[in-house]
Amino acid sequence: MLTDNNPVLASGERRTTVLRTPHVLREGTKKTILANFVEICQLMHREPEHVMSFYLAEMGTSGSLDGTQMLVVRGRFGPKNFEPIQPRYVNEYVMSRLQGC
Repeated sequence: MLTDNNPVLASGERRTTVLRTPHVLREGTKKTILANFVEICQLMHREPEHVMSFYLAEMGTSGSLDGTQMLVVRGRFGPKNFEPIQPRYVNEYVMSRLQGC
């Protein structure tokens, strides 16, 4: 039944997805933009609202999605602030769901 419904899982092959590095921009002096936020969410197959709430909680700040679906965060942050959050999200929500199946 597994072979019929999902031959990739049955064959034992593992797909690897390489996540994109965050593309961080500054907007003024008090806002930071994560420009490729929706692309990151699509690669993880996760809803942007859920990923956004995780990022904001980890960074201890507030923010929102703008009209072009970029994450706008209040505060001055660099790429080094965003990079360690992505693997934590993957370990906590993506990989744990795969191992539980």
